Amino acid sequence: MGTKPRISKRRFLGYLQKLAAGEGVDEPAFKRGMAELGLDEQALLGDARREFVHGRKARFHGYHQATLDAWVEWLEETDSSDRIEGARLGNSHQARVSGAVLLMRRHDQHHPQVILVEDDTPRFPVAPAARALLVENLENFLALEATLALLPDCGLGPEWQRADVLYGSGNSVTNRLLTPALQRYQAIGCLFDPDPGGIRMFDTLYRRGDLPPLQFVAPHNLGERLRRAAAPRLITAEQRRDLSRHITRTPPVARVAELIRRSGRSLEQETYLAGIPPRSGEPS
Repeated sequence: MGTKPRISKRRFLGYLQKLAAGEGVDEPAFKRGMAELGLDEQALLGDARREFVHGRKARFHGYHQATLDAWVEWLEETDSSDRIEGARLGNSHQARVSGAVLLMRRHDQHHPQVILVEDDTPRFPVAPAARALLVENLENFLALEATLALLPDCGLGPEWQRADVLYGSGNSVTNRLLTPALQRYQAIGCLFDPDPGGIRMFDTLYRRGDLPPLQFVAPHNLGERLRRAAAPRLITAEQRRDLSRHITRTPPVARVAELIRRSGRSLEQETYLAGIPPRSGEPS
């Protein structure tokens, strides 16, 4: 069993704020945070009465108010992201980045803009559209007209032409920190590579269970594309087994996963762009 990640200062400050509000806190994590931050548990809770709430949560009554106030002040003064603190210690990659970003384009906004998520709060440069199209590959994101022109062949109606086209490098679109931004949409299409990696990314989002309806976006003739590909990527026996599992537990990818598994081949989504010129009269 792996070592538990350290309790961040920001997370521990949240525990103190819940304590002050009379709410239940995760008692084991709260006490572990005190130990990791070098704080004296007795100084805060020495005279406190513990009230069980449920699970791992408990309330504390009669804690030392002056100690709590001092700890809150210290944490607010020294609060910086875990990533920055890790960098100060020479190892930022052990800490999670404090926020997340997506690039956004759409039919009437060709210049990419940034959606920023900080402290679980999404900040949109403009009001989000009703639908979002997650694009895994930068080339497809840059070829906006061709990507939008592909959507009818994927069974997406005219309303999807007004979707926000969102790009995050590689599998960063599955970053849990982006959840509050994705929850602002009514439906999400995932234009991922039709390969085991793309299926796995979709499965990660689907199993999260707190997102709008998801659809794996792929052309109706994907089976033909797999068969006629000049340089297809062959899948391994282990990938075949993984695809079988996804076919069973992730219904929205069952068709595509079965096509890949049965053919033993996969593609990259850039191949969708071949033969689709930009629509005339629109800026590139």
